[in-house]
Amino acid sequence: MLLASWIISFLLIIGFGIYAGTQITKSNQWNGSDRSMGIFSVGAMLGAWQIGGMSIVGAAQNGYTLGIAGCWYSIAGGVYFLLMAALAKPMRKYMKASSLPVFLENRYGTSVSRIQAYIWIIFGILYIPIQLKTVASIIQIVLPGIGLNMTMFIGVTIAAAYTGFAGMKGSDVIGRIVCIATYILLIGFVMTNLGKMGGYSGLLQKLPDGYQNLTAMPVQQIIAWAVGGALTTIVSQAALQPMFAAKSDKDTTLGCILGYVIAGPICILTAIIGMMAKANTNALGDGAGAFAWSIAHLSSPLMAGIIFAVITMIVAATMATMMMATGTVISNVYAKQINPEANDAQVLRVSRVGTIVVAYISMAVGYIIPSAQMVNMFLTLNYLVYAPFSFTVIAGMFWNRVNARASIASILSGIAVALFWIFAGLNSKLNVVYPTIVISYLVGYIATKAWSAEKSTL
Repeated sequence: MLLASWIISFLLIIGFGIYAGTQITKSNQWNGSDRSMGIFSVGAMLGAWQIGGMSIVGAAQNGYTLGIAGCWYSIAGGVYFLLMAALAKPMRKYMKASSLPVFLENRYGTSVSRIQAYIWIIFGILYIPIQLKTVASIIQIVLPGIGLNMTMFIGVTIAAAYTGFAGMKGSDVIGRIVCIATYILLIGFVMTNLGKMGGYSGLLQKLPDGYQNLTAMPVQQIIAWAVGGALTTIVSQAALQPMFAAKSDKDTTLGCILGYVIAGPICILTAIIGMMAKANTNALGDGAGAFAWSIAHLSSPLMAGIIFAVITMIVAATMATMMMATGTVISNVYAKQINPEANDAQVLRVSRVGTIVVAYISMAVGYIIPSAQMVNMFLTLNYLVYAPFSFTVIAGMFWNRVNARASIASILSGIAVALFWIFAGLNSKLNVVYPTIVISYLVGYIATKAWSAEKSTL
């Protein structure tokens, strides 16, 4: 019953996403630069992007090991949506195209744009396996006889099938479905099982002391999620693309706020689900399997199959958003640098094919890199891509004196600090986002003052 309900639910969701792709005839519809998305489309896509992966599996793991303090990830980590809402108008004014490299080229010239585009493509290829292995771990619960490599192949094919074909249209449709379904299913699951345990207070009685404390999560980690997310995700192609796709500045602003409303509370539910696993078993080690254990053991096979199908898709949606963002950057590199005479049909084809190629290259990388190294690699690459470009993008919109030389100095200094901080083992003492942001902004400011006589491209 679990397998049957998973397959049926799963195929229905995928079918809606693929069907949306039949409406696409132009490249700007695929990447969203036709600016046709409404408030709910933007909010659902951003919500699905934030909810996937860490907000499901990671927050449940924190709930298993820490308690309700595991909820902080989505509450603090999603604050960047509010900053994006506040900056929606100027960002859309300067970022008229579908990708960040185009803005950087218009603002600073080709050197900065190419640095960002190439780093993003590498980042996308190495980021996707992290979400892919999360998807594979869920699939293995439903298909326990299949090995990790095969489940990774299934997972990447799922995401590539609708993303490569349907682009933003598919992400819009699937984002709506999985956001609504995730909340309905998880609220139902939590309420049903809390009722069996005598309510939330009854659950706490089965747990170690301190599991009710929100302060169990280190304050510097909470701040790092909020500040780091606000100053780094705002330069993420994957997060910005739904903003580029909105019909108007108002739709963008309200869509970003809706994204936070959708994503912010999710970890309250998933942390409680992790706590339920802890209340029932001490055999889960570090708690990485807490979410899957609770769903599999505390619900009927029919409901477990449906829940796993939806969770598979919402994690795949996060992975697919990164695939699509990387495919968009690749198509822009193709149109700007490789074949400037390309027609729209060629660009659309490269967008679709490039996305699928990236997906399967990422899968191959996932086979090669040991799972134990994935999180550290993700952390390193995350701050190599996001934090060092923060000054370049934000200052570039509001400070005309910033030029290409100052931008590159800021980027390179941020990359150097992030690499040093992580490989020196200092991240356990102070989150790497702090020194990376401080140094890259300081260097960018000083370099701008020193070289401000040079004409800015903007």
